[in-house]
Amino acid sequence: MQNWSLVIFLFLICSIISFNHVYAESSSINIENTFYEKSDIISIWGTAPPNPQNSVFITIKDSIGNTVWTEKLTLDEKGEFSTLVIAGISNWSISGNYDVVLESGDIVESKTFFYDSGTQVNPPSVIDEYYISQEDLILTFTIAVVAVTGIFVYLARNIILRRKTKYDEADLASKKDRDYEKYHSDWTDEEIFGSRKSTINTDELRDMYNSKSLPDYYLILGLTNEASSSQIKNQYRKLAKQYHPDRNDESTEEKMAEINKAYEVLSDEKLKVEYDKFYKLI
Repeated sequence: MQNWSLVIFLFLICSIISFNHVYAESSSINIENTFYEKSDIISIWGTAPPNPQNSVFITIKDSIGNTVWTEKLTLDEKGEFSTLVIAGISNWSISGNYDVVLESGDIVESKTFFYDSGTQVNPPSVIDEYYISQEDLILTFTIAVVAVTGIFVYLARNIILRRKTKYDEADLASKKDRDYEKYHSDWTDEEIFGSRKSTINTDELRDMYNSKSLPDYYLILGLTNEASSSQIKNQYRKLAKQYHPDRNDESTEEKMAEINKAYEVLSDEKLKVEYDKFYKLI
């Protein structure tokens, strides 16, 4: 009888040890890289054991222990979680080692990465040798204006010195109307924007996201974020044909401007990739 009691006792001890080992191993937190700069996307994912709230807390702390980001995440049916964080979005001003901490009940897991906050700007009183006076700034600005004007005149010399032709001197109706769409009323496969340069860049997208003013360009075009490039192009042409001021008696210039901006971003491969990063966080 005593032998059986000993066997049962040892079995219970082994079961408890195995259970604790499995429980401890069921939680993890991961990040893609160990080094990030401002505006980089930090991908965080992992697993956690079931809990009454079915959720975990993810916290990012700087090198002196200040919390710079915290988020509550819901676990899926497999006990997994994931999220994206933009490095520096809440003004992380300190460069150094940062900890990503997973908290789930009594479980605490963490990963460490290095964050580079970028160049720190010092006031003139700190670095006097690099201080530029107002007079020097005015002189520098004047020289820059003269140089830019000279470059512009040089590049435009052929246009400036070109003699007028009979076409230039004639009063032709075609010269009064320069809308690209009116010369392509059948909406052919030619690019609508032609050789126009982009009026928006990734920095502006980031600024709009930070100020919570980033438009939903997919919604403006009536598409989902899974739309292909050809679907984006076709939908733009359809909307432009509907809302272009020259084709509509009502005032639709503001609506057309929104459509143009949405197409400009989503039709540019690089801009679309950057926009989609922020769009996932809206």
